[in-house]
Amino acid sequence: MKEIYYTYNNEAIASCVFVAVLRKIGTVDMARACLILPFLLDDKTVSYLKNNVFTEQNLQEFTTEHRRLFTSFNKRYLALLPIAINALLMLHKGGQILITREITDQSTIDFDSADFGERFYSIRYAIPNFLALTADLSTVQLYKILKIQL
Repeated sequence: MKEIYYTYNNEAIASCVFVAVLRKIGTVDMARACLILPFLLDDKTVSYLKNNVFTEQNLQEFTTEHRRLFTSFNKRYLALLPIAINALLMLHKGGQILITREITDQSTIDFDSADFGERFYSIRYAIPNFLALTADLSTVQLYKILKIQL
């Protein structure tokens, strides 16, 4: 099962997700960036995020209301951490991002001129809702709410 998970969630899709998120927010700290993939590479979470509008719901309410989406969040976080780091390093070495104290978008990738596949476009559609749920929270608060255990 681990091989299938890695094949499905690999550095290529992770790199596209990071660039798409950075296009929306500009910069992100490394610890917060590591929370992106467990949200956006999970098909059930993406499906829910892309098909619902989040105007007044906060992440604490969302995780409580949709507990089943977050029961394995820490496991996903740990499994995707090496993929996140590899993807970020690949993007940095390719000149698509700058890594200093924060990760900054410098990408020239044009998502509209090529076909990146249905899965990526579903993820891309879910990104604004993901950002709306997490925008008002510090990275420390996110780790506490999501019960990340390192």
